[in-house]
Amino acid sequence: MDTTRRHSIPLGPRRSAQVVARRPSGLLYKQPGIIVTDRWFVVAGYRYPVTELTNLRMGRGSRHPLAVRASVVSTIVLLGIGSALGLTGDPTDLPAGSYLAIFSAALAPFLLVSVGERLRPRPYELWADYFGITVRLFLSDSEQQFGQVARALLRAKEIARLGGAAELRDTEPWLSWRRMAMR
Repeated sequence: MDTTRRHSIPLGPRRSAQVVARRPSGLLYKQPGIIVTDRWFVVAGYRYPVTELTNLRMGRGSRHPLAVRASVVSTIVLLGIGSALGLTGDPTDLPAGSYLAIFSAALAPFLLVSVGERLRPRPYELWADYFGITVRLFLSDSEQQFGQVARALLRAKEIARLGGAAELRDTEPWLSWRRMAMR
């Protein structure tokens, strides 16, 4: 026996039974008004069973009404300026102050749109089919919070679909590679 070598661990399957440590509460995400567990998605007082939520999808909400109105106004202003310049005899006869006023009149709605987009960005939405009805589950202005809730809900769906196998895959991620190597 070689005493310089430590005991080697065989790469074959383990002989002892696998013990899967399950989270006691199944809690995946919790913030005020939002709870995601491996069985339930609770938001704003509504409680949805995770197994009944199908066709999960994410999207962006509508723009703020001020931004929409400002873009319509800017389009109308630009069309009006274009038609007014087309009706004038010679555009070189206009003084420089007129061009500056035309430029500022065209630029103001665009600035209003950009400021409105910064102050009130489009919200992030999470949609699903619940017993055949399309339901908006969650709405948030924060990209970080939306991402955390969406990942927690996807994780809950995965746990519901795979059961204890999802827990085993998380505790020993190399186990699936070892099984594939043994085949």
